[in-house]
Amino acid sequence: MVEKRRYHFNMGEVKSEIIGLILRHCGLIGEPFIRRSLQDKYDGIDQSTMNRHLHDLQKLGCLDLIPPSKKITRANRWNITTLKQLKNIRQHFPDIPLNRYEKSLNIVSRYHLHLINRILLKIFHVQLLLSTSFFDLCITNDSDTLHAKAAEIYRFGKGFDDSQLIQDFINDLYVKLENRIFKNYNFLRSTWNKQPNSLKTGAYPDPSEYISDIEISKEAFNHILDFKDLQLEKSREKVCGRELIELMSLKISQEFFRNSLEEIYEDFPRNATKLLFDIKDDIFNKIIKEDPQELYNKMVKMNNYQLEICDKTSSIIFDHCFEDEILNDTVSQEEKEFIKRKKSSVQKYKEGIISYDEWYFRSKLDAPGNEYMMIEYTAYDDLYDEYLMKYMIPCLEAS
Repeated sequence: MVEKRRYHFNMGEVKSEIIGLILRHCGLIGEPFIRRSLQDKYDGIDQSTMNRHLHDLQKLGCLDLIPPSKKITRANRWNITTLKQLKNIRQHFPDIPLNRYEKSLNIVSRYHLHLINRILLKIFHVQLLLSTSFFDLCITNDSDTLHAKAAEIYRFGKGFDDSQLIQDFINDLYVKLENRIFKNYNFLRSTWNKQPNSLKTGAYPDPSEYISDIEISKEAFNHILDFKDLQLEKSREKVCGRELIELMSLKISQEFFRNSLEEIYEDFPRNATKLLFDIKDDIFNKIIKEDPQELYNKMVKMNNYQLEICDKTSSIIFDHCFEDEILNDTVSQEEKEFIKRKKSSVQKYKEGIISYDEWYFRSKLDAPGNEYMMIEYTAYDDLYDEYLMKYMIPCLEAS
């Protein structure tokens, strides 16, 4: 009788190999493929051992199990798809270089890049690839949290002067809205008086209970002035000041409805919708009464400031992580080399010297006739491509 060979695995060895196997391959990975791969690496591993490790990983929240489908396959399939799974893997298997796998980078990008742009994606991938601490921040925080932190770092750093000017404008605008609209009972009454008689009689003959004041805090107003979602649908050049004022007026009207007129909306939805847009129009007309062009220009400047922070969020956090890693003696040599090469390779454009990131973004978008046509190339034209090719573990098709 032939004695069955026994193989002694190191702690977590098989589970780490399974995770790496799934991260090295695209999409769903079938159990037969996992079994063949493990048997090639570990002569003597059996199916029951493999199944135990797979289900242990599922219990730890590291893997997704997709049951068999009669139309596709009879075998279980496994995958890694969420930030939570990456976070659990980092917690239980800290030695796995999660930020080197293309599949991991794609998962993180899906959660953190509001607009999937191939150029921003490449920059973001290299940042994740080089900085483990940056990668860890991205799998433990949502995009809104990181954006808020980046905005705060920028406001008290490179963007301090612009931030003060923008905040002064927002404060002045809030005071004008308070005096002309929020605390102006006559403003709301005049809008109310234009509504159909059916709304002003019966259940709501006296509007004072509902339209005494528009109460909007400064915090809520700052949220109203966040227009980054608009940027996802339109290019920056197409967003004009008038449009921003109209959107602000609509958001104020919606906020007022949520706080004071919800009951009216439930009883008279059609009339209430008209009232909402009438309030929006009256707010707009009231606020642009004096020097509308100046107001439009300031709104565009504020919007561009917000978009600049949005565009730079990953770079602001990445730079912060780089400095923190230097302090903690955890920065890698390849990260130092990347920063050194990037900062030393400034580029020449018509308007003068700009950073490598700005040059890289523009040069990839440039076409003949564009005002940003590049004048001079350097040896570092494909720095991001080079680092991805050198350090990223690509996602392959499972055979």
